[in-house]
Amino acid sequence: ATFDQVTVRAATVTPPPPPPAPASEVVLYASDATRLVGAWTLQSDAAAAGGQRVWLPGAGRAKVITAVAAPADYIEFTFNAEAGRAYRLWIRGRALNDDWSNDSVHVQFSGSLNAEGAAAYRIGSTSSAEYNLEACRGCGLAGWGWEDNGWGPNVLGPEIYFAVTGLQTIRIQNREDGLSIDQIV
Repeated sequence: ATFDQVTVRAATVTPPPPPPAPASEVVLYASDATRLVGAWTLQSDAAAAGGQRVWLPGAGRAKVITAVAAPADYIEFTFNAEAGRAYRLWIRGRALNDDWSNDSVHVQFSGSLNAEGAAAYRIGSTSSAEYNLEACRGCGLAGWGWEDNGWGPNVLGPEIYFAVTGLQTIRIQNREDGLSIDQIV
């Protein structure tokens, strides 16, 4: 409108974009595996989340204490991660015969960092986040169960970060054979 030779117009203001929605958990099912190499297999299992599990059959292999840079047996999944965000690793597994000698794997990532920002648990290295379904010696195993990569009752594993936002790969290789996995969070 014009008033005393002064023109007033409504300004066009573009509101700032809304803040990003809080990131949700990354949930991977056995059927989401992008690569199964060596002895790992995908099997139907009515008791498994999503009705399937990945399994490294119990073949009496020796325990692999340190992750292998180029393993013969592994599975891979891909997921999107945010740089600088802290993640915790949880796996739902089941040990063959509910035996502690069948309950662990090495877990690696394509672009992972530790809390100090240094490369850690990287695919192609001998560094890994160790997952043990039985949280302590003598804790007991029975059927499907959730556990993180910490060792001991009520001990959380270290937070995992990523160098860049975008597609990442998680690789799981054997530490002990005989473990089934149906979910990773």
